[in-house]
This record gives sequence, structure tokens and C-alpha cells, in this order.
Amino acid sequence: MPFKLNDELDKLVDTLARQANMERWCHRLLSALHHTLDLTYLTLLVEQEGQTRVLASWMGNEEFKYYLHPLSLSNYNGVPPEHLLEVKQLRQAISTVAQKPFKAIWSNKPTEWRRVLFPIIMHEKPVAYLYAETQHPERLDANLQAFERVLLLIASDISVHMLREEALTHNISRRSVEAELEVRNYSLREYLSLLKQLHEVTLSLAEASDLDSLYRTAIELGRKKLGIDRLAVFLTDIQNATMQGTYGTDPEGNLVSRYSFVSDIPDHPLVHEALSRKDVVVVKENAPLYFGTQQVGTGWNAMISMWNGDDCIGWVAADNLISQRSLTEHQKEIMKLFGAALGQQIVIKRSHEALTRLNAELEQRVQLRTQELQQTNKALEEANRRLEAWSMQDGLTGVANRRFFDLTLKRYWQVASRKQLPLSIIILDVDHFKAFNDTYGHQRGDVCLKQVAVTLEKLAHHHEKAVFSRYGGEEFVCLLPNTAANEVRVLADDMLNAVLQLGIPHSGTREGTISISMGLYTRVPSSETQEEMLLAGADQGLYLAKQRGRNQYFQWDDTMKAEKAYQGVHIAS
Repeated sequence: MPFKLNDELDKLVDTLARQANMERWCHRLLSALHHTLDLTYLTLLVEQEGQTRVLASWMGNEEFKYYLHPLSLSNYNGVPPEHLLEVKQLRQAISTVAQKPFKAIWSNKPTEWRRVLFPIIMHEKPVAYLYAETQHPERLDANLQAFERVLLLIASDISVHMLREEALTHNISRRSVEAELEVRNYSLREYLSLLKQLHEVTLSLAEASDLDSLYRTAIELGRKKLGIDRLAVFLTDIQNATMQGTYGTDPEGNLVSRYSFVSDIPDHPLVHEALSRKDVVVVKENAPLYFGTQQVGTGWNAMISMWNGDDCIGWVAADNLISQRSLTEHQKEIMKLFGAALGQQIVIKRSHEALTRLNAELEQRVQLRTQELQQTNKALEEANRRLEAWSMQDGLTGVANRRFFDLTLKRYWQVASRKQLPLSIIILDVDHFKAFNDTYGHQRGDVCLKQVAVTLEKLAHHHEKAVFSRYGGEEFVCLLPNTAANEVRVLADDMLNAVLQLGIPHSGTREGTISISMGLYTRVPSSETQEEMLLAGADQGLYLAKQRGRNQYFQWDDTMKAEKAYQGVHIAS
């Protein structure tokens, strides 16, 4: 038969009521629930100052913990936050099942765990919560009503004990620190306010666009937000022992430009002390106060030096000429921080402006260098273009040379092979040219070759993408892409007639003038053929044209079944 908590109810509540303090009360409660209901893990949470905090816990192995200063849930790993949120919304207990305790990261042997969370309510308002985990929920289920009555009865105990603990803690603390807090309260609020104002000033300094704006902002906001009568920022050149003003405050409290103020650094103990010590506000009471070099009153005078590493770059001067208020320790600390922040921004802005100038100079140099480089590249490109043209051009005749022809033949052959288009070629020789040279001289021979080349190149260029080249000596070649055999014959006839019409005398020929002989060949390239075959076919035609008497062309055919010879411009049928 299940164990009944009813029999123990009066005894447990009575025992709790006799506990001397809250720690013993919590221990007695959690220990009893652990042993009587077989609850392994227990956590007692209380509502304190509007927050739910952990007051005590039981870890299952007689490990009890009481938190004199209750923990926030973010610092405690024993209660699922979503469970607490759900109970707060429902105002009733919830129960869930999991494979391991909530605080466990993993479990080698998953087992079923019951998780329960009960609100402890007083006057319809939760004052506490009890969270428990167990692998044996049978006792709890059998005695649930009695257990809930216990929670109802202890609600008032928890409320009373918490109030008592809070009152006791507050009384002890108040007696020990009340006097000191009273003295420091106003001062602390003032300091926090100054810190907030300093933060705003520092942000504004960081946003300044340049050094002039930085100095001006420092004076304006430093006086307005930090409660200082007069401020001035001076820059120093320690090497030359000189100082220069930036912005300051006149005797009436107006912002004024002080760039015109340049002087030797004063030989004065206050100045020496300020410029030799970092992170220190040097203050002198009952000191003469100046505007420029003219004394305008008496009061406290403060100096805060500004540094870049070990180099002093200037100082901030402050005084109480207008209000004559005394300087508090908090104000000294704020002024020290203000001087450090301003010095840091001066260093940053100087570096930025130096970098900007350097970048501008570098950009100008780069632009100039780029222009020079562009001009050089343009000249180089022109030189390369000319060099390329010269390397592809015959120096004597001005037409394309053998190198250009070889490169073009390879390219045209690949295109014709890929597209299966005819590719035609004409190889020609000037007839009896050696005899012409021997008779008329090499100079006349050069002129003759040039005339022939220029004339035939013009005819060849009537055909799209045709290439006319000097192949060597008195031999020329004409490459004709996508040109059929009959079209090549028409061009060959025109070339024969054009050379004859030049009328260049040559006693060594039958006609008495310069003439040419040509070999023609047309072929559609394939993967089994090579461009050398095109040259070989044209060479065969040239050979036969010469053999048959020159001043004619011969069109070579691989089968030679359609062989035809032409002499001059007359077709021999």
C-alpha cells in the first residue's frame, strides 16, 4: 500500500515552524520531501524584489545548498526556464517526462525522469515555487493532494521568513554603511552624471572632421557638459620650447580663436610640473588667471598635459574665473580623462591628416606615373605594331612576306577544314627573271618585282580575305579562302593580262615584255590532309605551266581528268 503523507503532515508543518532561521527551515523541508516522496532533485525558488531567485537546492546525495543571497536563474542550472514561465502563466503545477535530469549534459543510459514544478501561492499570488525530479513518481502521485496542502500551509512561512531575512539584512547593512552612504550619495550621483557627460563629449570629439573642429568642439562641450568656467587648448613644440593657442575662453566666457597666440613655453613651476607628468591634473589654488599674457583675476588654475607616447603635444588649461566654484576630486578625475581623450583624438586626427596628404601626393604621383606609363605603353604598342608589320612585310615589294603567308595558311586551312569550304592558291614566277637581272641589272630587277607585286596585290584584294605574299626571290603566292576553282581561273587570267600590260621590256621572253607563269590548285581540307598538300598541288601546276612555254597558268587537279592549260588570256580547248 502506498505511503501516505497525511500522517506526517502535522508533524512536518510543526517542525518547520520551530526552525530558528531560513536556512534550517529550507533544509528541513527539502530533506523531508526527499525521504518521504523519493524526490531526487529539489529546488526552492522565491519571489524577491520582483524577480524569481533560487533560495535552496537538494542534489539527491544529501547535498543541500542554501544561498544567503538568492541566485538569479541565469546563474543556476537546475530549473527549466520554460517550465517556470508556463507555471507563472497557468498558476498551477505542471508535470513532464524526460530521458535525463535537466542539469545533465548527456546520459549514457537514458531512463525516464518525471519533472514537476509547483507554485506556492499565498493570497492568490505566487510567493515561491518548488521544482522536483524523480525516477519513482509513485509516492508523489499517491500523495499529491496531501503534498499540495503542505505547500499551501508553508506559503505563509516562506513569506514571513523572507521578510524577516530581508529586514535583518537591511538593518545590518544600514547600521554599518548608512552614514557613509549619506555622505557619498550626492557625490556619487554627481560623478556618474559627469561620467555620462564625458562619454558624450568623447563621442563628439571622435566625430570631429578635422583638427580645427576638434579643438573648437573640445572647448564648447567641455565647458557646457563638464561644468568648467573657462577652457583653452594649447599645442607645444617641446624641441623649440614654444606653444601656440587654438581655441579658448575670454573673461566673459565666450569662445574665441587663439591661433594667433604664439609664445615661448613659460618658465613656471606649474607649467614644468604639468608638462613632466602624465595622467595628472596639476591644480594651484589662489593663482593668477590670465587671458593671453594679461591677468584677469584670481582663482584655481588647472593644467592637464596631453601626450603621444613619451612626447608632450600640448595641454588643456582650466580655471574658475567666472563662478569661483571650488574644484571637486570628481571633477579632477573627469578633467584627467577629458585631457587623455582629447590628446588621443589629436594624435588620431594628425595621423589621419598626414595620411590624407600623403595619399593625395601619392595619388598625384600615381596619376603622373600612369600618364607617363600610358604614353610609354602607347609608344611601345606603336613600335610593336610597326615591328609586327615589318616582320610580316616584304622589305622590297611592300607586300606580305613568307612568314605572314605561313601563319595565314595554317589559320585559313583550319577554318576551311572545320567549315568544309574550298581553299584555293596561286603560285607564280616572273618568267626568265635571272636573265632580266643579268641584262638590265639588279636595280631594274628590284623595280620590276615591286611593279609586278603591287599590280597583282591590287587584283588579289578584290577577293575577300585574299592574301598576296612574296614567297621568295621572284616567286609570289596568292591564298584565296572560300574561292572555287572557276573563280581562281578568272583571277589568273586577269593577273596574266595585268603583267603584260605593264609593258616592262624583257628581251629574254617570247613576248618581249615581262610575263608570269602560274600554278593553280583548289582543295577542300579534311582531317586526313595537311596544308602542305595545297602548296604541292600548286607547285605541280606551276611546273607544268613553265614546261608548256610560260606566260600561262595551269590548274592542277588531283585526278588530272579535268586538266586544262591556258596560255596568255586565251583558253586552249
